[in-house]
This record gives sequence, C-alpha cells and structure tokens, in this order.
Amino acid sequence: MAACVVSGAWFFESRLTNQEIVDEFKGQRIRPVVHSYQVAGLKNPDGTEEPPRTIRFIETPTQPGDSALPVVLFVHGAPSSLSFFSDFFKDTMLLNRAQLVAVDRPGYGFSDFGRVETSIIRQAEYLQPLIDRYKKAPYLMIVGSSYGGSVSARLAMNNPDWVDHVVFVSSALGPGLERTYPISYFADSPLIRWGVPPLLRLANDEKLAHRKALEAILPDWPKIRASITMLHGQLDELVYPTNISFAQQHLVNAKVKQFLLPENRHDIVFNKREYMTQIILDILNRRVVKETVHVKSMALK
Repeated sequence: MAACVVSGAWFFESRLTNQEIVDEFKGQRIRPVVHSYQVAGLKNPDGTEEPPRTIRFIETPTQPGDSALPVVLFVHGAPSSLSFFSDFFKDTMLLNRAQLVAVDRPGYGFSDFGRVETSIIRQAEYLQPLIDRYKKAPYLMIVGSSYGGSVSARLAMNNPDWVDHVVFVSSALGPGLERTYPISYFADSPLIRWGVPPLLRLANDEKLAHRKALEAILPDWPKIRASITMLHGQLDELVYPTNISFAQQHLVNAKVKQFLLPENRHDIVFNKREYMTQIILDILNRRVVKETVHVKSMALK
C-alpha cells in the first residue's frame, strides 16, 4: 500500500496550474483570479540570507458595490495546495457573502514547489502580505486545515488587531498531539529520501519538524484575540482531538466555540464541506447582526 502511494505521488502533485484554475471555474459568474507576489528571503541564524520566495494565491474579485465584503482566507494542510478548497469557490451562497482567498503555502502548489520551510514562524511571515492586503476589509476570517491551522494560529498571533475570526479544521496545534508513523522516519533516512516524491517529502519534512515548530510559538498563544471556532473529528487518529482542549487552555484571550464531530476522522474538508460552509456563513451572519444592533443602539443615544 505504501509503495502504491509513493509511486502515485510521483505523478500526482495535488496542484493546478494557473490555466487549469481558469478552466476549472470557467462559466461561473464569480471566478477566482490568480495572483502571486515575492517576499525577500529571511535571514538564517548563521547570518546568511534565504533567496526570495514566490507565493501564489487566488481571490474572487470584488464586484461593484461589494467593497465592504468580509474576507475568508483558506490555508491548506499537507500534502496539499490551494486547489484543496476549490469546491468552496463554487458555492454561490458563500461567494455572495464574502471575498474568498486561498493560498499555496511555501513549498506547495506554485509557491516554489518543493522548497520546504519547516518553521511555522517563517511560513506566517511569508504569508503576512496577504494579511496586509486585506487589512481594510470589514471582517477577516482565516480557515486553517490541519497543518494550515498551525500557520493560521501564528498569523492570528501576529495580527491581533486585524484577524477577527479563525476557524481551525482538524488542526494540529499542540506539540506532540498528532501521530507520526514509523515510515516517516524511514523515509527521512539518507538512503531512502532521494526516492520519495517531492510532495510527500515536503509533508514529511514538516511532520518531523512540527513539534519543535509548535513549541517555538507556544509562548504567544495569549496574543490571539480573534474569535475561534474549532471543528475536529472525534475519530481523528492523525491529528488527535486533544488539540481542542490544548487550544482552550491556551486561548486565554479569545472566545472559543467547538464542534467535535463523532463520526469523522481527518476528513472534514472532504466529507463535511457543506457543514463547514454553513458554519462560515453563520459566523458571517452573526457579524452582520452584531453590527446592525450596534448601529441601532448608537442611533438611539
């Protein structure tokens, strides 16, 4: 079975080219547009500087009169790419309620495919231009899946005044609260590593460095002031449900709401997409109600 997965991964890279994205959404009234930007290389501890990074993302264009739309930014896990969220960009109810954005994390998709970055801190720094791009949005929500939840947490830590809500989906948040299979260590051995497809090598490198990367951001959880919604499968044997209790203990300055799904494993984005969409819409609707009530109460004074 493992051999089949590895063999298949050489031919399946879980990413769409820019043209394939255009073709995927052809015929839709609201179609995502492909963008990319470059970030200067960060400095290493030894004083050397990394080469610049290219980050690719897609966004639905704002329509006339939609400048006040909230923004929903999707951050994928591993191994994956922004195409992981394609079905959300086809949901008319969601498209009518928010500007949707999805990004290829560093090393994935067409964000310098194959060039790994195992630091959550650095990954968030490379995605910071997206937060800067949408700072003026009336509401900014980040939806992070699996490893993407780790990066989303860091973005919320770095931007407490700009990130309004984070939805953690099957997210790995607590150091050590996930399964690392023996094959991961085997695949990292010098004699085997060369034969591992780039997509799986990326995910494996992140997996083996994940505990240390999460420990590096551990002191900064109190910086998160965004509202939090957590979705996790009770049967998830890859990223344990105990990540929910970890988050509740460390999100001391955030309001946390949890949804523990009794029949799901690490498959919520695939098997509960409509459920996820409804939760996102409910969050956005509550935001509108809250703002409406606030305006009315101000008018009475």
